[in-house]
Amino acid sequence: MGLWDTFLGLGAGSKKNSSAAQKERRNYLIEEVTANIFFKQLAVQTSVNLIAKTLARCEFKTFDRGKAQKGELYYNLNIQPNQNQSKTAFLNDLVSELVFSDEGALVVQTDDMQLLVAESYQRNKHAVIPNSYQYVSANNYNFKRTFYEQDVLFLELNNKQIRTTIDGLYDSYGKLISGAIKNYNRKNAKKLVLNISALFDQEFSKYENEEDEAAGITEGDKKIDDLMTNRFKNFFSDGDAVATMEEGLSLDDFSNSDTKNAFTSRDIRAAVDDVIDLVAMAFHIPRGLLKGDVADISQLTNNFLTFCINPIVEQIENELNRKLFTKEEYLAGSRIKISTDKIKSFDYKDIAGSMEVLVRIGAFSVNDVLEFLGKERIDEAWADEHIITKNYAEIEKYLKGGDEE
Repeated sequence: MGLWDTFLGLGAGSKKNSSAAQKERRNYLIEEVTANIFFKQLAVQTSVNLIAKTLARCEFKTFDRGKAQKGELYYNLNIQPNQNQSKTAFLNDLVSELVFSDEGALVVQTDDMQLLVAESYQRNKHAVIPNSYQYVSANNYNFKRTFYEQDVLFLELNNKQIRTTIDGLYDSYGKLISGAIKNYNRKNAKKLVLNISALFDQEFSKYENEEDEAAGITEGDKKIDDLMTNRFKNFFSDGDAVATMEEGLSLDDFSNSDTKNAFTSRDIRAAVDDVIDLVAMAFHIPRGLLKGDVADISQLTNNFLTFCINPIVEQIENELNRKLFTKEEYLAGSRIKISTDKIKSFDYKDIAGSMEVLVRIGAFSVNDVLEFLGKERIDEAWADEHIITKNYAEIEKYLKGGDEE
């Protein structure tokens, strides 16, 4: 017997195991599971999506002996890692595996140079020989080969227990949210008492047929059933309604009228906000950014990049460089550099002064500025030249004074 059947079968052989009691226990368990799954998933999945979308705005720059190159590797990393996914979809799968997998995120490369995020695998750790990966499955395809450390990209969170930590923190809050929902429904529900007088019992005490008599169902029982299941249905709807009742029946309202201590949906939202705050703390995401606050958005974004995105970017960059290039190639300037410059949105007028300074000191050419702004480069030699304004000079020349020309 499974856990579900055991739970529903509590009190077997007694009134506690009636169909009504089983239904009540079933609804209770569903509410508990729903609260413990969906609210936590809301916070965690929102964090995953935010991280993945932010990483998708990064540019994977490829360099060959110190010179920027845009070839097949650049296209695979920035546009289409594999034939069925865009860069954004690929990174979303990567971050999801990074968070939800017990081991970490594994990326394998097919024979035709496609990158795939593994859905499942077995990792065999070794001390002095390369780790191996068996039973790798990606996009419902099971690889029959064994991958070795040099053949794959393997990423893991700095805090490998982040998912366990979130689950542990949520155990209490899941019960709190579930209890808050029940209290809200209980405090705000209509509670009426149906009074049945002796006059009604005398008037409708007869049986309509022999079957009803054998079952002990009187005319009064049927009228009350009809009243509860049909006539009161519209009466408790949102709109105006009228319900008729036989003589001898009356209603007393025992609903909670204490508006001062009334339980509102804001109490539930407050508990959900606490869960979001805990998850944001675990991922090092500013809480205001995860909730969509617009106040001080610039500072929130800076903190998000510094404490959440940059560590992940550095890990991906290091893994790509150590797996795709030899030691000699890397030292010679061949590498991949992930640029986060385009993550933050900006207005041209806000950065015009900074761009002007970078051009003036020779750090940027005109084409460098255009590329940074996402504009097309100018196909002219002068647009690639770096210039320095005349008032900049070496310290020795400045100390001599005057112009040498």
